[in-house]
Amino acid sequence: MLFRKAKLWLLLWAALAGAAQDGAAGRFIEHVKVLTAEQMQGRAAGRPELALAADYIEQQFKSYGLRPPPGAAFRQAFPITAHASLGENNRAAYNDGSRWTSLKLDEDFRPLSFSASGHATGQVVFAGYGITAPEYGYDDYRTLDVRGKLVVVLRHEPQEFDENSIFSGRVYTLHGQLEAKALNARRHGALGVLFVADKPNHPSETALGEFTPLAGAANHGILFVEVSAAVVEGWLRLAGRSLEQIIKDIDRDLRPRSFALPERLQVDLTVEVNQQTAMVDNVMGYLEGATDEYLIIGAHYDHIGLGEQFSMSASGKGLVHPGADDNASGVAVLLELARWFSGQLRPRRGILFIAFAAEEIGLLGSNFYAENPVLPLSKAVAMINLDMVGRMRENTVYMGGIATGSGFRELVDAAGRRFGLKLDYSDSSGYGSSDQFSFLAKSVPVLFFYTGHHADYHTPQDTWDRLDAEASARLIELVRDIAQRLIENPKKPRLLRPSR
Repeated sequence: MLFRKAKLWLLLWAALAGAAQDGAAGRFIEHVKVLTAEQMQGRAAGRPELALAADYIEQQFKSYGLRPPPGAAFRQAFPITAHASLGENNRAAYNDGSRWTSLKLDEDFRPLSFSASGHATGQVVFAGYGITAPEYGYDDYRTLDVRGKLVVVLRHEPQEFDENSIFSGRVYTLHGQLEAKALNARRHGALGVLFVADKPNHPSETALGEFTPLAGAANHGILFVEVSAAVVEGWLRLAGRSLEQIIKDIDRDLRPRSFALPERLQVDLTVEVNQQTAMVDNVMGYLEGATDEYLIIGAHYDHIGLGEQFSMSASGKGLVHPGADDNASGVAVLLELARWFSGQLRPRRGILFIAFAAEEIGLLGSNFYAENPVLPLSKAVAMINLDMVGRMRENTVYMGGIATGSGFRELVDAAGRRFGLKLDYSDSSGYGSSDQFSFLAKSVPVLFFYTGHHADYHTPQDTWDRLDAEASARLIELVRDIAQRLIENPKKPRLLRPSR
C-alpha cells in the first residue's frame, strides 16, 4: 500500500513538473489538474485519496521553503466519522406524569450519526435554538441550568427569513449546524439533545431527516437524536406553549424563549450508533515575520468524492466529483500566494497558510483548528478564506467579511480599483457557511473571496477545463495585494461586530 501510494505520488509530481508553465495562470491550472486527477477520486473526507491531496499540498509548502508553525508540524490531525450505522439498541419513551409512552424508531425519533451511544433518563428543558452566540448578544442557555437534563432544541437559526437579521438571514452561520448545537449542549452539562425541526418556518419538513451513514462529524460525546414535531408539540402543551408561537416570538425581537418543561415530564433514551473513525489532516505552512503577529490564509482541500452525499446531480452518484472550483481553485490560489510570499523579504507579520480538511461535512477542519490553534488567535490580524474562486464572471469577485474589520472596506475598494475588478459586498458580514466563520466566531476579522455559484456545483461537471485561469490570476493579484498590506501595515485591524 505504501509503495502504491508513493508511486502514485511520483506520477502526480511528474505530471505537474512536466507540464509546468510560467506565470500565475499556468501554475494555477496545473495545481487544479493535480488535485482533480482521477486518482484523487474527488478528495472525500474519510477516504484514503484525501491523504494524496494532503501530501501534494505539504510537498508544495516544503518546496517553497515554508516551515511548520513554531512548536507544531506541517499536519494537524483530527478525527471524523468515516462511516456510521444504527445498532440494535435504540429506544425512547416519555412519561407525562400519567403513563409511559414508547416512541417508534424512524417514525417518532432517530439518532444522528455523530451521537454518542449510551442511556439517559431525565427532566426535559426547552433551549430554543440551542445557540450561544456572544458576537450577537444571543444565548438560549442564559437563564437555564441544564446540567443532568435533556434539552430540546430547534433546528436552524432565529430570523432566518429576515434579510436584515444579525444572524445573516438566509445565510446560515456555524451556530445553525447540528454539530455546533451538540457541542454547546455538552458544554452546558446536558445529558443529551432532542432536536426538532422548526416546522412553522419549514412546513415541508414533515418527516425525520435521514440517518447519514457516510462521512460526518466525530462522536461529540453526547446523546443526540431527532424527535418528531408532533411529539415535541405534545410536550410543549404540558406547559401551555406551542412551537409556532415560540418561533414567532423569537423571530420578532431576537430574545430567547427558553424554559424548563414541567418536572413530571421525563424522557428515557437509549442510543446505539456504530461508528468507524478516520483521521484527516489540516495542512499548514508558516512564513515567519519580524513580529509575533500573523495573517491566516486558508482554503479547504476536500470535496465530496463520488457524490454519495451532497451531490447536486440526480444521475451523478457513484461518479467522481472532481471539485475543480470547489475547492481545488482555492487551494491553487493558496499555493500560488505561498510561493510568491516565500520569495519576498521577511515581512513585518508572518503568514500561516492552512489547507483545511472536512469542510464539506461541516467546516470540521477550520473549526478544529480554531478550537485548537497552534498559534495564539489573539495574534492573528485577520483570516482570508478562499472558496470557489475559479469561475469569475463579469469581472466580479464576491467579498464577505468587509464589515468585520476596521479599514477593510477602504483596503478592498482600493485593491479592486488597482486591478480593475468589480467587488460585490452583498454579504459583508462574513458569517456565511465557509471556513472563515470558524475564525470570526473566535473574534478574528475575516475576508472571504468567492467568484459565485454555478450549475456545475457539486456535480461531476466541476472540472478543471471550465475554470478561467487568466481571471484567477487577476484574483491572485487582488488577494496578494490585500494580504501584503495586512502584513505590513503597522496598524492592526480592529474587530467590528454587526449592530442590531
